[in-house]
Amino acid sequence: MTDLTGRDYSRSRAVLMGTWDYTDFERSRAVERSYHRMRELLLDPVCGSWPESSVKEFKNRPTLGTTHVELIDAFVAATDIAFFYYVGHGIYDHRERLCLTVQDTRIASAYTSATGLLFEDVRDAFRESRAAVKIAVLDCCNAGLAAQDYGRLSPDRLPPVSGTYLLMSSSAFESSWYEKEDVHQAQTHFTRALVDTVREGVPGGPAGLTLDHIFPVVADKLVEKGSPEPGRRIEDNAAGWVFAGNNAPEAPREPGGDPEALYRSAYRLETEGGVERLPLITLRYQAAAAAGHAPSMNRLGQIAEGRVQARMQGIEPEPVTGEALQEATEWYTKAYETGDHAAPLHLGQLYEEQYGNQRQALSWYELAVRRGNSAAKERLAGLQQRIRLGIGPSPQSEDGIVEEPDNDTGTGLTHAGQATELLRGQWLADWGGTASAHLALAECLDVLADACGGTHGEWGTLLEAEQAYVIRDFTDSLPPRRELVKASRRYYESVGPGRLRAHAARLHRRRAAEAPVDPPGTGGTP
Repeated sequence: MTDLTGRDYSRSRAVLMGTWDYTDFERSRAVERSYHRMRELLLDPVCGSWPESSVKEFKNRPTLGTTHVELIDAFVAATDIAFFYYVGHGIYDHRERLCLTVQDTRIASAYTSATGLLFEDVRDAFRESRAAVKIAVLDCCNAGLAAQDYGRLSPDRLPPVSGTYLLMSSSAFESSWYEKEDVHQAQTHFTRALVDTVREGVPGGPAGLTLDHIFPVVADKLVEKGSPEPGRRIEDNAAGWVFAGNNAPEAPREPGGDPEALYRSAYRLETEGGVERLPLITLRYQAAAAAGHAPSMNRLGQIAEGRVQARMQGIEPEPVTGEALQEATEWYTKAYETGDHAAPLHLGQLYEEQYGNQRQALSWYELAVRRGNSAAKERLAGLQQRIRLGIGPSPQSEDGIVEEPDNDTGTGLTHAGQATELLRGQWLADWGGTASAHLALAECLDVLADACGGTHGEWGTLLEAEQAYVIRDFTDSLPPRRELVKASRRYYESVGPGRLRAHAARLHRRRAAEAPVDPPGTGGTP
């Protein structure tokens, strides 16, 4: 087998495409979770920690737009690895060509190729690339159509030590499966099996896992649970490309003196659990950090904060102070000085949450964004909103609302109450009927939270009980599903930026005033 472990991810490009909101299809949170799991996997050390600058995201695009052009641009820039992943609805047009959908892709076959991304276009983008290894992973219905006779990803003349690998969640004209929302963290069957296999490793496999090591395990998992059998198409030497390290306990994993190997070994021990291993984990991170390995410096900062130990024990981390806080700051600063993109985000979190210095935190978040850290964008936007509105961090005291609103409507409905319930039932029909009330609530919560500044903005400063009163008030207005984003923005504007907590308090007082009072002599508490 050709050794392809020495890859340069700075000269590689991974394009991740996923769609879960649609005009002609139902929304799928399983697809959304699968998309994010695949993204997290590529950025994980087990897959070599692709830099975010090498990862291009086509995330839940409302329309096709310039997607094809951007795809070509990405793959033209790849000279080592070109990787493509799609999760969402896959349909075919009147010529039986596979089409990868975006939000406004139309089901009618006459419009399919005009409103979605044909896999032919993906293949043509691959053909323009000089990358030595080209990988396509399709998690969609009808994925097998990509393996037709015209389905090659490369021109006829290939460079030495090269090849293509096509993974498909289903055969041609066959549906791919996804988990229903009653399954915890529901995902698509194929991506869950793929990601779980990589994270768990392959017992008896080598230290570096190729797609040929991974695929049979994934296929067995899917077939055992009755899911469609996945397919693959391999050309030339792509079968020898090492996709991930092997996390299985039996895998050879002596780290030696290589900083990256030390880091991978420590991270594997960390994710396997067992807090008794923390001293060994720390020593390996320290050895890698001494050689200038920035990700190891960041992990040592997390250890100093107590986050790693808390995660291994399944508990919430305690506030960090004193020498531990100083140690965490020093490790993140060292990582920042190497040019690392994650360290400024960690420093921003420390200054915001531990030092209580919003202005300094703002500067670190801005630097992290400039370095291409996408996670810092949400933090930055939320903090900017709170500074603009004069809102502090989430309260730690017990002042304010502490009890949850009672959702029990009782059985003795008045005529007005019956009319309200009828309207609510008609509203829930948009989400699939009364049985999908939890889906409607979850979707309303997600959209309203974003409209109110998000987790790190004003919404994130509310207590859970306060959030519950606000979301109940919002859903009582029965916002139309197709206008949910607009309705959420209008609601926030009507409340007034910076006044969410006061609004929740008014809702609490109003509900308390409307609560029924036991009449004298009915057995109430004296």
